[in-house]
Amino acid sequence: MSDPNQMGFFDHLEELRTRLIKSVGLWLIVFVICFFFSKEIFAWLAEPLAAISKSEHLFAATRFEEPFLANMRAAFWSSLILSSLIFFYHFWGFVAPALTKQEKWFAVPFIIFMALFFIAGCLFSFKYVFPKALSYLMEWNGSELNAFTRSSYLHMLFLFVMGMGISFELPLVLLFLAKVGLVTSSFLLDKFRYAVVIIFIAAAIITPTPDPFMQTFLAAPILLLYLLGTFLAWLVQKKEDEAFEAAIEGQSDDESTAVDEFPRG
Repeated sequence: MSDPNQMGFFDHLEELRTRLIKSVGLWLIVFVICFFFSKEIFAWLAEPLAAISKSEHLFAATRFEEPFLANMRAAFWSSLILSSLIFFYHFWGFVAPALTKQEKWFAVPFIIFMALFFIAGCLFSFKYVFPKALSYLMEWNGSELNAFTRSSYLHMLFLFVMGMGISFELPLVLLFLAKVGLVTSSFLLDKFRYAVVIIFIAAAIITPTPDPFMQTFLAAPILLLYLLGTFLAWLVQKKEDEAFEAAIEGQSDDESTAVDEFPRG
């Protein structure tokens, strides 16, 4: 490949197209595998409802094709989550030519942790956040709603799961912004009160329930993630300050050595 710094606009578009094709191709392989096991995946995704439902029939089909489309939707979203490392890898592969050697070394663990944090957020929502929201809605509906459609259930499930998965990227986003010098830990702490308001608004949008307890339950881990990102930004700033001080001391030592070696008349 030619020097990335010498690549023209259309060369960058060609690079982007190639990486998109690779990403979609690998995702399709994961999707086919997930679709092959779509019934098992859907049964696992339905466990939160089965645990709290009082009815033996969990779902109602309003159309003949609805169960098939629901299984395909379950395979689609599951494959997207499982393929997150692929998408993150090709995204960083596209921006890597603009990075320095040190930044490229930093990008490798960053990619891995982005995928791990995203999957961890999805699992956290599936295990803890979504069951509580589902239980609240079922108690509020009472006997008015005895069965869900598979599509409506998956829509609400992945709204919670994807929302929390994206929210778990917050510490890494703040770390990256601190690494490139756009934010500092003091700045993030100073704007914490605004972050609280924004996070609670986002939690209110994600949760379809008007219950403030549910919104707080969703917003609390995001606030902790914000504080974690602030701590990571402080570590980055501290490391850069130490490196700068070491460079200044090294320069001072070199100047002192040069003065000592200078012949006195």
